Amino acid sequence: MFAEKYQELYTSVSYEINDMTTICEELHSSTVAVGFDSNSTVSVHEVMNAIHRLKTGKSEGCIGLSSNYFLNACDELFVRISLLFSGLCVHGCIPEIMSLSTIIPIPKGKHANVTESVSYRGIALILIFGKILDLVLLLRHNEGLMSCDLQFGFKARRSTDMCTM
Repeated sequence: MFAEKYQELYTSVSYEINDMTTICEELHSSTVAVGFDSNSTVSVHEVMNAIHRLKTGKSEGCIGLSSNYFLNACDELFVRISLLFSGLCVHGCIPEIMSLSTIIPIPKGKHANVTESVSYRGIALILIFGKILDLVLLLRHNEGLMSCDLQFGFKARRSTDMCTM
């Protein structure tokens, strides 16, 4: 319900694409001119790629934002997030709220005994900004984050069933 409301709001506000491109170029050139290298700044393009990789309808535990708010947002938000992340990288600190998570217990199976605590696994809901920053870093450093070829769990296009074959 709220996602549709915000989608309508974000699409109804017009902006000039050339102005947004100019803002992005000025932002990039001003940070490079000051002496920051490409590892210190997060580009608008990186933020856009990360946000478009978010799954729809996912919520966080701390503030109550939904991924739909970001997926349906205008380009101005991407510029603001890139400024925020660049500032975090330059200063080398993360606000405490970005390190918080809410752990939700999930039953391990359909036939799990819900009266026993061992029948649950926990999932951590992190701040959407943290998810976006994680995705930016994963996309940026994907080549350097290789795992062993014998790892099957928690790996793209792999399943733990594959290790038995």
